Amino acid sequence: MELTLFVDHQCNLRCTYCYNGDKFTRRMDEDTIRKSIALALQGRPRHIDFSFFGGEPLIHKDLLRFAIRQMDEAIAAMKGPKPTVRVIVNTNATLIDEEVLGMLENRLATVFVSLDGDREVHDRYRVDAGGHGSYDKVLQGIGRLRDRGIGFQLVSVFGVATAPHLGRTVRACADLGAAKVTLAPNFRDDWDEGAIEGLREGLRGAGDAWMEMFRAGRAYAIEPLHTKILTHLKGGIPCPSRCLLGGEEFTVAPTGRIYPCAQMVGEDLGGELVIGHVDRGIDSDARDRLQAAKDRVEDTCAPCELRTRCQSHCGCRHVALTGKLGEITAVLCEVESAVIDEADRVAETLYAEQCPAFIEYYYKRNWVPAGGALTQLRRSRDS
Repeated sequence: MELTLFVDHQCNLRCTYCYNGDKFTRRMDEDTIRKSIALALQGRPRHIDFSFFGGEPLIHKDLLRFAIRQMDEAIAAMKGPKPTVRVIVNTNATLIDEEVLGMLENRLATVFVSLDGDREVHDRYRVDAGGHGSYDKVLQGIGRLRDRGIGFQLVSVFGVATAPHLGRTVRACADLGAAKVTLAPNFRDDWDEGAIEGLREGLRGAGDAWMEMFRAGRAYAIEPLHTKILTHLKGGIPCPSRCLLGGEEFTVAPTGRIYPCAQMVGEDLGGELVIGHVDRGIDSDARDRLQAAKDRVEDTCAPCELRTRCQSHCGCRHVALTGKLGEITAVLCEVESAVIDEADRVAETLYAEQCPAFIEYYYKRNWVPAGGALTQLRRSRDS
């Protein structure tokens, strides 16, 4: 299971495309942290991803240290089998210092770092309060993680203006030591037909860069292209727990309100996306209503031949596109189609070449999805 603490709305950057709304200070208190941890441990999970989000969570390093210690102590006090814990930090990496490194090294941890590409691409939108680019500081933070052997992944957000440069983005990120690079579309941008063509151009550049890596003997995951190849090999998207709103993951805001995931917190104004409170626990009726609303998209997408390989089931995307669960727009269809087409081009090309690194990576190893076991495929719901 995954517990995410949304520790504050404040951030030291002012990224122009940020979906979390105004930056204001509302710091999570220690009592909310304790109650969140107790709630996460109620079901005696076998594993916990203990995640920190914001804003910028590293503004409050003391809170992270407190929360990690509380989780460790709570687990130590449990009788019987104890869950394993992975600490996850979602950060812009500009505040990574010795204190942060000391919290994360010598334990299971993953840091998700926002880096949108090379200096020109990244600094176009990811700026500080004075309008200055953050690229150099991000690279310094990445270097500190790499030097201390702390695992990290890169998340590269792209919009209409930067989509054509995805090849540059992949090349800029590929040699920084990350375990994975995720190309994440900004669905709140103004995507039109011309923008989608720019996206296809950018994805082709990213695919070309990815093929160069495989041909050089380097197997490396570039998302979402990597997952689209797996959906072909497995015959569809498995339904792990993260497909279910508030099922095996939830996010706690500083107010104590519980949301299905961190991307739905925004300014924490409450409303229909709230599924509980740390003082009362998760409201199963509210959670089920959200899940039922989200699943309306299954009827919308039922006739589509790409349904089994598409992420139309993602509630965060529904909210980003339309503000409502269960509703999507053609933008999602176009973006998903473009990604699938490029993933298939890469896979078909490298398979035809019998590229050793590609064949080894995809055909000679077992791929285990989130949750540890392959569960029901989406297409099997129709049978």
